[in-house]
Amino acid sequence: MAFYVRHWLKVQTRRCMQGMFNAFQVYSLCSVLKRRMKNSIAYCILGTLAIIVVLSAFRCSGGPYTTNIKTIHSNEKSVEEFMSAVREKEAQLDSKTTNMDDECPSKGKNTFSAANMSVLFQECAKSKHARDVDMDHYLAAWDELIRFLNSMGKAFSFVSSDVVDKVGILRAFRNSADASHYETIKKMIVYEKNSNLINYKEAPSKKVKAYGSRTLLRLHRALKFLLILIGKLARNEDEGKVSVMGYNAYHASPMAEYHPWIVRKAVGLAVYMLPDRPAFIKQLCQDMSEEELAKSMQVCSESMDAIFEYTHALYSKYEVLEIP
Repeated sequence: MAFYVRHWLKVQTRRCMQGMFNAFQVYSLCSVLKRRMKNSIAYCILGTLAIIVVLSAFRCSGGPYTTNIKTIHSNEKSVEEFMSAVREKEAQLDSKTTNMDDECPSKGKNTFSAANMSVLFQECAKSKHARDVDMDHYLAAWDELIRFLNSMGKAFSFVSSDVVDKVGILRAFRNSADASHYETIKKMIVYEKNSNLINYKEAPSKKVKAYGSRTLLRLHRALKFLLILIGKLARNEDEGKVSVMGYNAYHASPMAEYHPWIVRKAVGLAVYMLPDRPAFIKQLCQDMSEEELAKSMQVCSESMDAIFEYTHALYSKYEVLEIP
């Protein structure tokens, strides 16, 4: 509807501006006439032109003072047609939204599961090498977290694609000849630091290779943002507005501090497009009640927080928290 109203106002404004321009021309002409002919003739011409301008102004607003009765009926008809088109368009949009809300994608291996995400993070937080953070458990949990990001809508596609790249880089190290050095986050940091593989001066590029410690540090910061957001969803904070939850979670995480201005604005726009909590939960398409989902997400958030603290302690101990 906003589109049609904006278009109608634009047309009416253009017409009225034309009327004002005509009035200005009349005023200019008046000055010329007063200089070049008698006052009586000048005022006569000015009065005639003023009447024409006034009638034009009333006509541009579609008011009841137009001189042609057919024009009045024509204007009324055009307004009715306009409002009818608006109502029809709104009905089509409402129908499309309803149909989209009622549809959930068929379950498959790439479908997000809140229960599975909670289990994977619990396994990572309670694994044999929990405080060293087992890499395989960590990446498996991130796989499910990526599906959660994808379920948040296309606005977060640029975030999930970046995460996918980083998970891929770390998984490649786990499948390389140096796989034994990447069994845990602790082993990775120690190995890369002792081998002088960490570049403290330059960010990865075509000439500078991206190593594990730097790559995982970016995931580490993103994990904080997501664990805060998932916790807020579970507890139904910020008056149930997921957009506010996302905004507050982002700025409470280390991500905002390290992002340039343009990325911060992009994230702000992305979270602004998130729906309210009931619609968001429905969008997740989970086979559980709202209460069960909230409980599962709360446990997941707590496990994610434990993993974040373990990882942060390792990066702090080995002084690699500020890799560019």
